[in-house]
Amino acid sequence: MKATCLMVAVLLTATMGFAQEKTVVVNMIDLIRYHPNRERDRKLMMDTEKEYQDKLDKRRERFEQLRDEFERVAKEARNPALSDKARTEAESKALKQRDVVAEAERDLRQEAQKLQRELADLDTRLLRQVTGEIRETITKYAKDTKSAIVMDASTLAYHDPKLDVTDDVLKRMGIDPKVRKEAKEEADKKAAAVTPAK
Repeated sequence: MKATCLMVAVLLTATMGFAQEKTVVVNMIDLIRYHPNRERDRKLMMDTEKEYQDKLDKRRERFEQLRDEFERVAKEARNPALSDKARTEAESKALKQRDVVAEAERDLRQEAQKLQRELADLDTRLLRQVTGEIRETITKYAKDTKSAIVMDASTLAYHDPKLDVTDDVLKRMGIDPKVRKEAKEEADKKAAAVTPAK
């Protein structure tokens, strides 16, 4: 009997402990979107992309020059006025030029892929840095407010809007929550303008 009473007491204590644990939700997409470094990161990405595009444009221009040279040499090799010896020399020159063009095209394609990978890596590193800072802010918020669980609202099928503390976390990041509210209102207006009335 004492063992049963003791187990019931332990279960009641555990149940009360779980009931007292606070669960909150945040919208990670909004926290990332409005993070103070995101605008700087977007600018860095755009500048880097422009720099890479300039490099590719120079390589593409060089490739086009080589291709034009090949076409000129190939046309020259088809000239009916050439002697057999001159035609053979022109065809040999055209074949060499064709190989140069093929190599330049391979180089251009490889460079484009390399720069695309570097750009994706940079974006990943910047995003990882931002999400790391957000997680630190959320962890501190959870400790300060004695929240046991902080869930991402964007992955939940439903949550009570009263549990959303995204604005509180934004404040801790130095962002005025009005920015988020105004952006949502603007998006709602645009959606309403596009959706026909029933």
